[in-house]
Amino acid sequence: MRRLPYAKKEVKKNANAAFLLNLAMFSVTITLMYKTKYPLLLIVAFFVLTLFIFIPGTIYLTNSMEFTNGYLALLLAGISLALVCGLLFLLIARFLRSKAPRFLEKWLALVFGFAFLIWFQGNFLLWNYGPLDGRTIPWSSLAWRGFIDGGIWIGLLAAAFIFSPFVLRIAKRVCVFLIFMQLVYGTFLLFKQPQTPSFQQYTVDTSKRFVFSKNKNVIIIILDSYPTDVFQEIINQHRELAKDLDGFTYFRNSLGGYPFTELSVALILTGKYYDNSLPFEEWKRDAYTSASIPRVLTSAGWQVDVYPKVSFSVYYSDQIASNFVKGVPTVEKVSNIAQIYDMTLFRSLPHFFKPWIYNDQSWLLKRIGLKFMGKRFQKRDIHRTRVTGYGSEKKLRLQHIFLKKALRYSSDLQFIAQMLTESSTADTKGTFKFYHLGMPHLPLLLDENFRYQVMAATRQNYTKNATSAVKLMIIFLKRLKEMGIYDDSLVFIVGDHGAGGQQQKFIVQPGMPSAPGQSVVTDFARVTAMPLILFKPPASHGELKITDAPASLGDIPATVFSNLGMPVAAPGTPLQALDPSAPRERRFMVYSGRNIFSYYANMTEYFVSGYGWLNGSWRPSGRIFTRNGMQGPKR
Repeated sequence: MRRLPYAKKEVKKNANAAFLLNLAMFSVTITLMYKTKYPLLLIVAFFVLTLFIFIPGTIYLTNSMEFTNGYLALLLAGISLALVCGLLFLLIARFLRSKAPRFLEKWLALVFGFAFLIWFQGNFLLWNYGPLDGRTIPWSSLAWRGFIDGGIWIGLLAAAFIFSPFVLRIAKRVCVFLIFMQLVYGTFLLFKQPQTPSFQQYTVDTSKRFVFSKNKNVIIIILDSYPTDVFQEIINQHRELAKDLDGFTYFRNSLGGYPFTELSVALILTGKYYDNSLPFEEWKRDAYTSASIPRVLTSAGWQVDVYPKVSFSVYYSDQIASNFVKGVPTVEKVSNIAQIYDMTLFRSLPHFFKPWIYNDQSWLLKRIGLKFMGKRFQKRDIHRTRVTGYGSEKKLRLQHIFLKKALRYSSDLQFIAQMLTESSTADTKGTFKFYHLGMPHLPLLLDENFRYQVMAATRQNYTKNATSAVKLMIIFLKRLKEMGIYDDSLVFIVGDHGAGGQQQKFIVQPGMPSAPGQSVVTDFARVTAMPLILFKPPASHGELKITDAPASLGDIPATVFSNLGMPVAAPGTPLQALDPSAPRERRFMVYSGRNIFSYYANMTEYFVSGYGWLNGSWRPSGRIFTRNGMQGPKR
């Protein structure tokens, strides 16, 4: 399948521009080597290029689907920072040459030592801290890494200071060699990049985030990493919460499609499975622009607002969602570039600096940048950005439901507070809202009473956080009732996957069926396979119903079209049509990750018949889907 023409042209244009800038930098470096006997300029170039261009570039080019900026914007920012920092170094050198010439040699050797250590730490001392997705890092138990890092840094800097004449004799060649190697590697990564993803060209308009239709509404809310067994535990302990879920049905025997977020979201909105037959961006284009929920409803004249938490889970186009706007605002660009430089510092500095930079995913530079840019651009950009806006901060302070500290640190509390403050109705044909919240994904920051606490990932704490998520949903639903639109709304509250990635086990709860001699799933992938699925059709009332009908996240598009009376052929079965007594085979794909070329790691296919929490219900199909094709028997 052909790539989009504009994508080819844009990738080629950006790659060529970036390559020419890289070539110019190296040409200047070579010139400096032969034009100067003193290695000052080369050492300064090595320092600033490594810190501001090469390491950030490597982070971006090996994780480009994680960021909304193009590489060219990052490169221009890096060159600007490198020039400013380089000029500062040259001014310091000039001052030392005139005021303290004896110390100039020592200082220059130390600068070279720092530059070499930044390069060495950022390329070789790469300790594994996990996925950096908000989960708690046991810093105290990893202190030994700091002693190793610290010993190397102190030792090499001391050697550079003591043996400065020798260090400066070799610095010239070392600088040129390491600049050249980093330039070659960066250029290789640059030309291996996939097509420009759609989310790097669009922004999410939040101005109508809580404007609903007076006529019909379809609302999908994802609670990230919410497993079905945790919800069963909660309603067993808190029957009053079940009563507040008016008209909902709990599909306890649920199955997702994948162990991670982005493919799960795509399955929810399109009903289709990704199988490595195409690069993910191309597959998304085809899947979302055909019979996906947002595409069909947009074509039908609905207001379609999609608010993804993971940018690359959705294909961005104004044909997909009404709130996808071409272009990226300034605050978004600054936020992404700041985060890349946060990661650069995290990667390049010794262990004992990392907790200060990471700050439980409230990254140092990103936090400072957002605070500054949010205030500076709040009137212009606040409704055209993916990041939480400062424009509603004053209104949020007026909400006395939540404690101030909890509201400050929880984006999900901010979501509900904004909904209570800003929600309204409009006389439109219908609205579709897709919201992706963070709870109960790590970090666990709220207890069951919305009090702010940084909690370890124990089962008890996970259940507390998941309980607060249910209570937030009940507040959301009560607001829909106050607005008079609850009866005519089709509402889904689902997890994108289970909690295996959140260090949780699957625990069969009282009331959940089991079978004699059957063992409960324990491996990571199968534990992630069973997300929460709650569904309320229009005009449905009564206490929460529980069914063990074999449901799948892939059934959501068919359910939406069926309830709206739309003759759209969608994969899956409408949830209300599932028969608990009828056998059904559901599909789940296991994979370990995605590489930089937009394909995923090999995907192993399983079919589940029966209760997903029992190992005996799982059957491998024998098929493995790779970027080079499917291996195994054909169905």
